[in-house]
Amino acid sequence: MLRRSAVLLALALIASGCKPQAPPPPDTAGLAVHQSVILAHAGEAGERRIEVLEDARITPALRYWLWGASKDVADFLHHPGVSGDKPLAAAMQQGPLLRGLVRLVDHDGTVLDSRRLDCELGKVSTDPMPQSDGQVWTLGDDCSTGTGDYAGLITHFFSLGNDRIAWQHYSAADGEHAELTVVQARRIAWRPGDPPRLEDITEVSSHPDFDDPRFKALKPGEPLPTDLPMVTDLIRYHYAGKGDWTKHIRTEKSAWFGGDGFPGPDRFPE
Repeated sequence: MLRRSAVLLALALIASGCKPQAPPPPDTAGLAVHQSVILAHAGEAGERRIEVLEDARITPALRYWLWGASKDVADFLHHPGVSGDKPLAAAMQQGPLLRGLVRLVDHDGTVLDSRRLDCELGKVSTDPMPQSDGQVWTLGDDCSTGTGDYAGLITHFFSLGNDRIAWQHYSAADGEHAELTVVQARRIAWRPGDPPRLEDITEVSSHPDFDDPRFKALKPGEPLPTDLPMVTDLIRYHYAGKGDWTKHIRTEKSAWFGGDGFPGPDRFPE
Protein backbone atom coordinates (compact mmCIF):
# COMPACT_ATOMS: atom_id res chain seq x y z
CA MET A 1 0.00 0.00 0.00
CA LEU A 2 1.34 3.38 -0.96
CA ARG A 3 2.04 5.39 2.17
CA ARG A 4 0.44 8.83 2.53
CA SER A 5 3.87 10.41 3.00
CA ALA A 6 5.09 8.87 -0.26
CA VAL A 7 2.13 10.34 -2.10
CA LEU A 8 2.75 13.76 -0.60
CA LEU A 9 6.41 13.57 -1.58
CA ALA A 10 5.34 12.73 -5.13
CA LEU A 11 3.12 15.79 -5.13
CA ALA A 12 6.07 17.90 -4.00
CA LEU A 13 8.26 16.52 -6.78
CA ILE A 14 5.56 17.24 -9.28
CA ALA A 15 6.17 20.39 -8.24
CA SER A 16 21.49 -13.25 17.95
CA GLY A 17 22.13 -11.49 21.35
CA CYS A 18 25.57 -10.39 20.31
CA LYS A 19 26.46 -6.78 19.95
CA PRO A 20 25.96 -5.87 16.28
CA GLN A 21 29.03 -5.12 14.21
CA ALA A 22 29.52 -1.59 12.92
CA PRO A 23 28.43 -1.20 9.29
CA PRO A 24 30.90 -0.21 6.59
CA PRO A 25 31.70 3.51 6.71
CA PRO A 26 29.31 5.53 4.55
CA ASP A 27 30.46 7.35 1.45
CA THR A 28 31.19 10.89 2.58
CA ALA A 29 32.94 12.12 -0.54
CA GLY A 30 32.15 15.78 -1.04
CA LEU A 31 30.60 16.15 2.41
CA ALA A 32 31.79 17.98 5.52
CA VAL A 33 30.59 17.94 9.14
CA HIS A 34 28.14 20.77 9.70
CA GLN A 35 26.86 19.88 13.19
CA SER A 36 27.96 17.57 16.01
CA VAL A 37 25.76 16.82 19.03
CA ILE A 38 26.84 14.65 21.98
CA LEU A 39 24.12 12.19 22.92
CA ALA A 40 25.76 10.35 25.83
CA HIS A 41 28.82 10.20 28.11
CA ALA A 42 30.46 13.46 27.05
CA GLY A 43 34.25 13.29 27.27
CA GLU A 44 34.26 9.65 28.36
CA ALA A 45 35.32 6.50 26.53
CA GLY A 46 31.65 5.68 26.01
CA GLU A 47 30.86 9.01 24.37
CA ARG A 48 28.36 8.85 21.53
CA ARG A 49 27.63 11.77 19.27
CA ILE A 50 25.61 12.34 16.16
CA GLU A 51 26.97 14.32 13.24
CA VAL A 52 25.22 15.99 10.35
CA LEU A 53 27.24 16.18 7.14
CA GLU A 54 26.37 18.45 4.24
CA ASP A 55 27.87 19.35 0.88
CA ALA A 56 31.35 20.77 1.57
CA ARG A 57 30.68 23.60 -0.87
CA ILE A 58 28.00 25.09 1.38
CA THR A 59 29.35 28.20 3.08
CA PRO A 60 27.65 29.79 6.11
CA ALA A 61 26.35 32.60 3.89
CA LEU A 62 24.96 30.14 1.38
CA ARG A 63 23.34 27.98 4.04
CA TYR A 64 21.46 31.02 5.31
CA TRP A 65 19.75 31.36 1.94
CA LEU A 66 19.24 27.63 1.37
CA TRP A 67 17.39 26.80 4.59
CA GLY A 68 13.67 26.71 3.86
CA ALA A 69 14.18 27.77 0.26
CA SER A 70 15.23 26.59 -3.19
CA LYS A 71 18.33 24.42 -3.53
CA ASP A 72 18.63 25.18 -7.25
CA VAL A 73 21.86 26.89 -8.30
CA ALA A 74 19.98 29.23 -10.59
CA ASP A 75 18.01 30.50 -7.58
CA PHE A 76 20.60 30.91 -4.83
CA LEU A 77 23.81 32.21 -6.42
CA HIS A 78 22.45 35.75 -6.81
CA HIS A 79 21.75 36.35 -3.09
CA PRO A 80 23.69 38.94 -1.05
CA GLY A 81 26.85 37.46 0.44
CA VAL A 82 26.85 34.74 -2.22
CA SER A 83 26.64 36.50 -5.57
CA GLY A 84 30.23 37.76 -5.41
CA ASP A 85 31.75 34.46 -4.30
CA LYS A 86 33.57 33.39 -7.46
CA PRO A 87 35.14 30.23 -5.95
CA LEU A 88 31.66 29.09 -4.90
CA ALA A 89 30.22 29.79 -8.33
CA ALA A 90 33.04 27.78 -9.90
CA ALA A 91 32.58 24.91 -7.44
CA MET A 92 28.85 24.74 -8.19
CA GLN A 93 29.66 23.93 -11.80
CA GLN A 94 30.67 20.47 -10.54
CA GLY A 95 27.00 19.59 -10.17
CA PRO A 96 23.98 20.04 -7.91
CA LEU A 97 24.25 20.03 -4.14
CA LEU A 98 24.72 16.60 -2.56
CA ARG A 99 22.23 15.07 -0.18
CA GLY A 100 23.24 15.32 3.44
CA LEU A 101 24.06 12.47 5.80
CA VAL A 102 23.61 11.80 9.50
CA ARG A 103 25.92 9.43 11.37
CA LEU A 104 26.45 8.11 14.89
CA VAL A 105 30.10 8.00 16.00
CA ASP A 106 31.93 6.92 19.14
CA HIS A 107 34.59 8.71 21.21
CA ASP A 108 37.31 7.80 18.70
CA GLY A 109 35.29 8.82 15.63
CA THR A 110 34.37 5.30 14.54
CA VAL A 111 31.11 5.33 12.59
CA LEU A 112 28.51 3.10 14.27
CA ASP A 113 25.44 3.91 12.17
CA SER A 114 24.47 6.29 9.39
CA ARG A 115 21.75 7.32 6.98
CA ARG A 116 21.55 9.57 3.96
CA LEU A 117 19.10 12.43 4.26
CA ASP A 118 16.34 12.79 1.71
CA CYS A 119 17.61 16.28 0.91
CA GLU A 120 20.60 18.58 1.26
CA LEU A 121 20.39 20.19 4.71
CA GLY A 122 19.85 18.74 8.17
CA LYS A 123 19.71 19.87 11.77
CA VAL A 124 19.60 17.85 15.00
CA SER A 125 18.04 19.20 18.18
CA THR A 126 20.80 19.99 20.67
CA ASP A 127 18.68 19.11 23.70
CA PRO A 128 16.62 15.92 23.98
CA MET A 129 13.00 15.85 25.07
CA PRO A 130 11.90 13.41 27.77
CA GLN A 131 9.59 10.48 27.17
CA SER A 132 8.16 8.04 29.70
CA ASP A 133 10.96 5.54 29.11
CA GLY A 134 13.85 7.68 27.92
CA GLN A 135 14.59 10.71 25.80
CA VAL A 136 14.22 11.63 22.16
CA TRP A 137 15.97 13.93 19.71
CA THR A 138 14.69 15.37 16.45
CA LEU A 139 16.33 15.50 13.04
CA GLY A 140 15.10 18.13 10.62
CA ASP A 141 15.62 17.25 6.95
CA ASP A 142 15.08 20.41 4.91
CA CYS A 143 13.35 19.44 1.67
CA SER A 144 11.99 22.92 1.05
CA THR A 145 12.04 24.11 -2.55
CA GLY A 146 10.69 27.61 -2.11
CA THR A 147 7.59 26.69 -4.10
CA GLY A 148 4.73 24.19 -3.91
CA ASP A 149 2.40 23.18 -1.11
CA TYR A 150 4.00 19.97 0.14
CA ALA A 151 7.78 20.43 0.05
CA GLY A 152 9.09 21.52 3.43
CA LEU A 153 10.91 20.51 6.58
CA ILE A 154 10.62 16.79 7.40
CA THR A 155 11.14 15.99 11.09
CA HIS A 156 12.33 12.57 12.26
CA PHE A 157 12.45 11.37 15.88
CA PHE A 158 15.20 9.17 17.28
CA SER A 159 16.87 7.90 20.42
CA LEU A 160 20.18 6.18 21.10
CA GLY A 161 19.83 2.40 21.13
CA ASN A 162 22.54 -0.28 21.22
CA ASP A 163 25.00 1.85 19.24
CA ARG A 164 22.40 2.53 16.59
CA ILE A 165 20.23 5.48 15.71
CA ALA A 166 16.86 4.19 16.93
CA TRP A 167 14.31 5.87 14.68
CA GLN A 168 10.84 5.99 16.19
CA HIS A 169 7.90 4.37 14.41
CA TYR A 170 4.11 4.34 14.50
CA SER A 171 1.33 1.83 13.96
CA ALA A 172 -2.23 2.48 12.80
CA ALA A 173 -5.46 0.55 13.13
CA ASP A 174 -5.41 -0.40 9.42
CA GLY A 175 -2.09 -2.24 9.87
CA GLU A 176 0.11 0.56 8.62
CA HIS A 177 3.53 0.60 10.28
CA ALA A 178 6.20 3.07 9.33
CA GLU A 179 8.79 5.47 10.63
CA LEU A 180 7.31 8.51 12.31
CA THR A 181 7.89 11.68 10.34
CA VAL A 182 5.98 14.96 10.32
CA VAL A 183 6.19 17.81 7.84
CA GLN A 184 5.98 21.58 7.97
CA ALA A 185 4.92 23.06 4.62
CA ARG A 186 2.15 25.22 3.15
CA ARG A 187 -0.51 22.54 3.37
CA ILE A 188 1.00 20.41 6.15
CA ALA A 189 1.76 21.42 9.73
CA TRP A 190 2.31 19.79 13.11
CA ARG A 191 2.53 20.61 16.77
CA PRO A 192 3.95 18.75 19.77
CA GLY A 193 1.79 18.24 22.82
CA ASP A 194 2.25 20.02 26.10
CA PRO A 195 5.83 19.96 27.44
CA PRO A 196 7.97 18.69 28.92
CA ARG A 197 7.37 15.19 27.56
CA LEU A 198 7.09 14.52 23.84
CA GLU A 199 4.31 11.96 23.87
CA ASP A 200 1.57 13.61 21.82
CA ILE A 201 1.79 15.07 18.31
CA THR A 202 -0.96 16.49 16.12
CA GLU A 203 -0.56 17.01 12.38
CA VAL A 204 -2.86 18.53 9.76
CA SER A 205 -2.47 17.71 6.07
CA SER A 206 -4.67 18.92 3.22
CA HIS A 207 -4.35 17.21 -0.15
CA PRO A 208 -6.32 15.94 -3.14
CA ASP A 209 -8.74 13.15 -2.33
CA PHE A 210 -6.69 9.97 -2.83
CA ASP A 211 -9.93 7.94 -2.82
CA ASP A 212 -11.29 9.76 -5.86
CA PRO A 213 -11.63 7.27 -8.76
CA ARG A 214 -9.75 9.63 -11.08
CA PHE A 215 -6.75 9.67 -8.74
CA LYS A 216 -6.77 5.90 -8.38
CA ALA A 217 -6.86 5.53 -12.17
CA LEU A 218 -3.77 7.69 -12.73
CA LYS A 219 -0.87 6.02 -14.51
CA PRO A 220 2.79 6.83 -13.66
CA GLY A 221 3.73 10.20 -15.06
CA GLU A 222 0.19 11.39 -15.66
CA PRO A 223 -0.65 14.82 -14.26
CA LEU A 224 -3.18 15.24 -11.50
CA PRO A 225 -6.61 16.47 -12.60
CA THR A 226 -6.81 20.11 -11.59
CA ASP A 227 -10.34 19.79 -10.22
CA LEU A 228 -9.78 16.93 -7.76
CA PRO A 229 -11.61 17.66 -4.50
CA MET A 230 -9.47 18.50 -1.47
CA VAL A 231 -9.66 16.71 1.87
CA THR A 232 -7.95 17.37 5.19
CA ASP A 233 -6.38 14.69 7.38
CA LEU A 234 -6.35 15.45 11.11
CA ILE A 235 -3.84 13.11 12.70
CA ARG A 236 -2.88 12.40 16.28
CA TYR A 237 0.20 10.39 17.26
CA HIS A 238 0.38 9.12 20.85
CA TYR A 239 3.53 7.63 22.35
CA ALA A 240 3.10 3.99 23.39
CA GLY A 241 6.63 3.34 24.68
CA LYS A 242 9.81 1.69 23.41
CA GLY A 243 10.03 4.07 20.46
CA ASP A 244 6.57 3.21 19.16
CA TRP A 245 3.61 5.51 18.56
CA THR A 246 -0.03 4.91 17.68
CA LYS A 247 -1.63 6.87 14.85
CA HIS A 248 -5.26 7.97 14.73
CA ILE A 249 -6.69 9.87 11.77
CA ARG A 250 -9.87 11.73 10.94
CA THR A 251 -10.49 12.98 7.40
CA GLU A 252 -12.71 15.95 6.61
CA LYS A 253 -14.12 16.74 3.17
CA SER A 254 -12.71 20.24 3.12
CA ALA A 255 -9.49 22.06 2.36
CA TRP A 256 -6.97 23.59 4.79
CA PHE A 257 -4.15 26.04 4.16
CA GLY A 258 -1.43 27.24 6.50
CA GLY A 259 -2.92 30.72 6.62
CA ASP A 260 -6.10 29.28 8.12
CA GLY A 261 -4.36 28.72 11.45
CA PHE A 262 -3.72 25.40 13.15
CA PRO A 263 -6.94 23.47 13.85
CA GLY A 264 -8.27 23.41 17.40
CA PRO A 265 -7.65 20.32 19.55
CA ASP A 266 -11.31 19.23 19.39
CA ARG A 267 -11.00 18.51 15.67
CA PHE A 268 -8.35 15.84 16.17
CA PRO A 269 -9.17 12.22 17.10
CA GLU A 270 -8.50 11.17 20.67
